[in-house]
Amino acid sequence: MAKPRNLIVLWTTGRCNLKCKYCYAGGTSIHADMEFETAKKVLDYFGKEPMKVQFAGGEPMLNFDLIRKVYKYVRERGYDGSFQMQTNGTLIDSKKEKEIKEMNMAIGISLDGVPEVNEHLRGKTKEVIHGIQALCQEGMMVNINSVVTAQNVEQIPKLADFAFYLGNIGGIGLDLLRQAGRMKESSCQVKKASPSQLESALSSLQQRCNFWYQHSGRKIGVREVEEARTRLKHSLSNENYCYASCGRSFVVLPNGDIYPCGSLIDKPNLYMGNLQFEDKIRSISLPKQDRKLCINCKYIAICPGGCPSRLIVNRNTSEEVLDCVMKKTAFEIAQEELSSNRKEVQI
Repeated sequence: MAKPRNLIVLWTTGRCNLKCKYCYAGGTSIHADMEFETAKKVLDYFGKEPMKVQFAGGEPMLNFDLIRKVYKYVRERGYDGSFQMQTNGTLIDSKKEKEIKEMNMAIGISLDGVPEVNEHLRGKTKEVIHGIQALCQEGMMVNINSVVTAQNVEQIPKLADFAFYLGNIGGIGLDLLRQAGRMKESSCQVKKASPSQLESALSSLQQRCNFWYQHSGRKIGVREVEEARTRLKHSLSNENYCYASCGRSFVVLPNGDIYPCGSLIDKPNLYMGNLQFEDKIRSISLPKQDRKLCINCKYIAICPGGCPSRLIVNRNTSEEVLDCVMKKTAFEIAQEELSSNRKEVQI
């Protein structure tokens, strides 16, 4: 039986070239770049087990030299490591796109909607599109991650059309707001979407993706629906939500401090250690959502519940409601599609 992978998130830098209105990292004082020696200690510590190395930040591409060194070191040492990066995509050019492809790196692009929507919330949309197109020229597929807010929720379904136009988008994932970074500032004008808005957006987004698949054969998966479909088909248990919920997530800040999730770096009680000063770090499994609200839900046996770190930072039950709406809507969409497919086969 294969050993489970650890998720090693290297926060390559605290710097960013955007000023997203709700930025989770924007409220911190971390602006330094990670040194290679810091990353090396972490890689050596976890190198005996399979690793998924994710580059994040800040904007990880601002310290691309570190990414090069980490990739080279993992390969030279023979560590079992795969690579992925969550980026705003604005700094990907014709040279870097080739290097990214050579690293066989999975890419997630942060994009909160069609150009006019993304420009309002994040900015530099033209550069993002150029970055996605540069990767397309190398034959690389990418996934889009969108944070759902009251400001963009009604435009979310249009992302399917935009993704189809771009040509190399394999999936779209939706994230819910966290009360972290700039979201904690009183001046922040970004608000949460309502449960009904979220349900409508997810359903309409899936419908648009289905439309393009039926008319072109090109599939654009909605992450939440794809996960729900997998859980329904294989009757997966509700054990864990993510790597952090099972004690296998390690987010390393530029100074070497380690936490279970990037949203929790201001929580002293969740500090896991620093390998520059300590021989060992502790493992933390984030607590699961209280399932008393789920007791009558027919999906309780296979639903992993809400994001544990988001529940910690938001400190209220409204987030549980939104998480529940997104999960339940995704299960209902997936179940209906699976039922329709079975009927078509029988006919």
